[in-house]
Amino acid sequence: MLIGLLAGLAAGAFWGLTFVAPRVVQPYSEVDLAILRYLAFGLTSLALMAMSPRFRPGRITLAQAGLALVLGLTGYVIYYIFVAFSVRLSGPAIAPLVIGALPVVLAIYGNWDEPAVRWRALALPLGLIMAGLVVINMGTLNAAADPRQRADVLLGFALACGALVVWFGYGVINARAMRAADAPEALPWTSLQGVGAMVGVLPLLVLAPLMGWSEIPARGFAGADGTRLVLWAVLTGVIGSWLAQYFWTLASRRLPLAFAAQLIVSETLFALFYGFAYEGRAPAPHEWAGGALLLAGVFAGVRLFSRAGARH
Repeated sequence: MLIGLLAGLAAGAFWGLTFVAPRVVQPYSEVDLAILRYLAFGLTSLALMAMSPRFRPGRITLAQAGLALVLGLTGYVIYYIFVAFSVRLSGPAIAPLVIGALPVVLAIYGNWDEPAVRWRALALPLGLIMAGLVVINMGTLNAAADPRQRADVLLGFALACGALVVWFGYGVINARAMRAADAPEALPWTSLQGVGAMVGVLPLLVLAPLMGWSEIPARGFAGADGTRLVLWAVLTGVIGSWLAQYFWTLASRRLPLAFAAQLIVSETLFALFYGFAYEGRAPAPHEWAGGALLLAGVFAGVRLFSRAGARH
């Protein structure tokens, strides 16, 4: 359990980079970073497969391999694009805090699937979470200077909710696969997801320049901006994707889903720290208040379900 706990915290620290990277690589687009990041993730996976049998899917069934590829596409490419545009539109706080509600969302799903607590008991944690989301969104909306900026904030919030839905589906399916009787080994499972993420961005190599989603054709990779883009693509592709996925696979295998889901709060905290550090500022009052309410709701939900699990 200790190994699972440390692995989950490490995954959260690495995944938190996802929330600051789109801002660091400007003036390049989110799509530019996504393409290079998941090319790095996939090529790293293929290189490891070529170097060692431990990374090859020798004992993984065809169905498991297909599932890993699909998880790599949805859990990384689609999730990342939602997060990246949400951060660009609404700032450093809304997206990580929305996704920080995932532990309670997973707990609610678990309670619906296998009832453990009374729904009435969920009123406090859900109320705190909703209050936190309202406070931080209203504060950010009020700080927006004009209607267009407010529309961007609302769209960013909607995209963050979409990312939450994708993360929820990924977390449930990945955990089930890892805790099955014939669960695949962590190293090939991680590498297959990297290949799936790389396949998912290949169409963007053609579509991004045609649709005007990419700054690379105009800017190339010259200068400090291009170097920064490549470095962050490698950082988020190798550390924020491959290593983070490997550690999360270890956590999913060694911890119950309800416990592993609690560790997602660490992703939120690291993401907020990275975001505010990049902007060189402390959180605004509404960000402090909204974040405190939301995290209080998450911890209240975690405590509720932990007690229910202990009784059973």
